[in-house]
Amino acid sequence: MPMFRICAGILVLAAAAVPAAAADPVILYAPAKGAKAAHDGLRGTSATVRQGPAARDGRWPRSARLGKASGRELSGRSAPQIAAILRRAWSADFSGGRVAVDEISPAQWSAGEAARLRRAMELLGPDARRVSFYAASSMVEQVGRTDPRRALSPKLAALVDAMSRARSTYLQTYRGNLQPLPAREMATHPTRWMARWPNGRGSLHLLIGPDGGIGQKALWNRVRASPAGRKLLQNAPGAYGLRSSSAGRAWAAQYRAHRRAPRTPPPGGDVAVPRPGGLTLARAGQKAVRVGLGRAGRAVVSIRRKPSGARRAIHKLSGPTRSPVLVRLPAGVRPGTYEVQVVLQGNGLTDRKRLTTTVRRPPLRLRHARGLFTLTVPRGVRAVLRIAPPRGRDRAIAKVTGPRTRKIRRPKDLKRGRYTAIAVGVGAGGRRQVSVRFVVR
Repeated sequence: MPMFRICAGILVLAAAAVPAAAADPVILYAPAKGAKAAHDGLRGTSATVRQGPAARDGRWPRSARLGKASGRELSGRSAPQIAAILRRAWSADFSGGRVAVDEISPAQWSAGEAARLRRAMELLGPDARRVSFYAASSMVEQVGRTDPRRALSPKLAALVDAMSRARSTYLQTYRGNLQPLPAREMATHPTRWMARWPNGRGSLHLLIGPDGGIGQKALWNRVRASPAGRKLLQNAPGAYGLRSSSAGRAWAAQYRAHRRAPRTPPPGGDVAVPRPGGLTLARAGQKAVRVGLGRAGRAVVSIRRKPSGARRAIHKLSGPTRSPVLVRLPAGVRPGTYEVQVVLQGNGLTDRKRLTTTVRRPPLRLRHARGLFTLTVPRGVRAVLRIAPPRGRDRAIAKVTGPRTRKIRRPKDLKRGRYTAIAVGVGAGGRRQVSVRFVVR
């Protein structure tokens, strides 16, 4: 998170999620003009706390000021050293007995270092209530993009566990360029964070920054467009990067508007949060399947000949689809047993379906009636029709290349007797043969 001069401020986030705690003030983490305007605009609605270091101002007595520690500095330390740094930060002249860690970015931590941060929070005991964390946009997105059915990586899991042991954690709702998260991510990330947040630990909040040119009203509508977003706003959000008085007033006005109807969705309604599942796969005959995609994402259909054939992709789809899509197996696929797999990926979710299907050799058909042979030859097969007399050599009477159904007249010079007509096909799926008996009177 960029460093502001001594005029930086924060709107304090809502109180810890423990039952006995009252709601925290709003943290103002903004330059002086924005912080002052936001504070004045929130009179009668919410108290505020200012993030330090910042110039002294009568709006924020020492008890309403936060010390500051660097997440990057903490990442290379032992657990006792981390605890000592946090104690010094909340005991500094500017601080009113609390410290915020700016910021926790996964790129700056290994799994072992994250475990040491967790141990440091344990060493602080009850004083862990003096600590707040800011989750960097990369941290917010890495957790938010992880499939909720899967465990977090050891590093992310240890960081979340450590942060949950503090008084509060603030999720940045913007990216590194200070542009607000897109609507879908703004709904999805808080939802998935809430689902993973340990019960009975510190409170979870949102840090809302500049509007990126869309206006604070549109930004707040985006933040409020999910049950999780509205729930976290009840913990009191933090304000970041409000550089002007007008920005501070606009931010405060939207928070007051939210407080008047905290459970009401914005005018456009809620944004759908991608859910796991939504993938269907069913047979559609020997050489085709139907694939349904019930959510956004890209799907790859592949086949593998069992038991040990190589897998190859045969089709790609984008979801959601209005109805299941017919996907045919390649025309040249050889007879045998195949595993068909579909993998759907998108929004941090991966769904996989498999089924087994057997491709049989295409049939060669031969009929005889009233002096006519009807020979049906499948695609990729060449067939020869012969007549075997009671005695003597076979006689070829036609050649047919599939796919084709051909009518073949019986030779007129056949003598009386019992005959066998034999069609032999060679091609896709190997050699096959079919025959019929007939009588010449």
